[in-house]
Amino acid sequence: MSEPAAPPPAEATFQRRRINGTVHLQHDRGAVWMAWFFGAIIVVIVASLFLGRLARSEAVRGYVSAASGLTRLDAQAAGIVREIAVKQGDTVKRGARLMQIQLREQTTGGVSTVGATLRSLQERRTSLAAEEARLLVYLDSTRGDRAETERNVTAVLRALDEQERTLKEGLAQQEEMVSRVEAYLRQGYATRETLNGQRRAALDYARQIAELRARRAELRQSTSERLRAQRTGDTEKAAQLATTRNELSAIEAQITALGAQSRIDVVAPTDGEVAGLYVQPGDSVTADQVVAILGDTRADPLVVLEVPARAIGLAKVGQEVVLKYDAFPFKTFGIAKGAIAVISGTPLRNPMLASADDGTGDAAAAAARQSVYRVEVRPESRTMRAYGTDEPIRIGSTLSADIVVERRRLIDWMLDPIRAMRGRG
Repeated sequence: MSEPAAPPPAEATFQRRRINGTVHLQHDRGAVWMAWFFGAIIVVIVASLFLGRLARSEAVRGYVSAASGLTRLDAQAAGIVREIAVKQGDTVKRGARLMQIQLREQTTGGVSTVGATLRSLQERRTSLAAEEARLLVYLDSTRGDRAETERNVTAVLRALDEQERTLKEGLAQQEEMVSRVEAYLRQGYATRETLNGQRRAALDYARQIAELRARRAELRQSTSERLRAQRTGDTEKAAQLATTRNELSAIEAQITALGAQSRIDVVAPTDGEVAGLYVQPGDSVTADQVVAILGDTRADPLVVLEVPARAIGLAKVGQEVVLKYDAFPFKTFGIAKGAIAVISGTPLRNPMLASADDGTGDAAAAAARQSVYRVEVRPESRTMRAYGTDEPIRIGSTLSADIVVERRRLIDWMLDPIRAMRGRG
């Protein structure tokens, strides 16, 4: 029995075996994708920090005006609306009184100082008016008396002139008679006694004429003195009348001034239509509060904003503004947009001047109020879509608007705390 053959060496066996098939090399693809994903996120975040910008907006209040022909009427001082003389939609002329505002009066011991002074002036005015009427009656009566005196004196003088003419005619005839008697005396037809009688008659005519002339001169002198006395009296009374009227004018001016202190009238600055009334009789109003809008309601709407100083810095003409009309709540009807058309160069109200007018002199309170600027915005549309219908934006309606007051990169916002710490260090 033969022994089995010995197995071949391992090395020789390995060299003779051939490897058949494909070798697959595998690695973790999920980790690669995760790396790419987070890398992309980092790139996006970095790009957003440097390229992204964040805008901060400020909400301001305003009202809808018109692009042309509309005027806002404000209350000039705080008070209570006493009466309104027009209705919305009325057409008014320039200077027409729209409403009257009763101002708040100062009181002393519960009594209005303006009212007490006004009553005193009114009593004085009544007294002076009575004095003026009495002087006018006196001057009218003396003017009639003087005219009557002049007429009477003229009639008397005319009679005296007629009497003098008659006496002169009689004197001329008597002198002619004396001449005849003298001729008769020379011829022996008359006596010396007859001649003397005729001469005495002529002298009597001359004496009457002289007395008549003296009487006429005396009458003229007395009449002149009487008329002079009347004129002097009239002049004095006229001076008193002028003084009374001057005092009356001064009192009227004081009453008018006190009336202006107690109430003011809101009048129409131009012809137009009452587009809006925002107060009713009995309402309290503050200074610069809108009480009425006057103009053409068919004009294109123009949004007028009162922007405080903190929001005016980055405002530019042409900048987009978000409009939220009170008549169309934005949560229901959405928002509207517009573009800034005009930015006023000077404030509507200066807090420092307002503080000085108030007499408080509180600079901190004035700074807190800030200046207010007028900004005009033209809306993109004059209507709002509400329940499938385009509703017009009514002139005089109020709204709020969002204005961008700051626009910065995100990286700047993130680095602000560090820069602030470095600045404090």
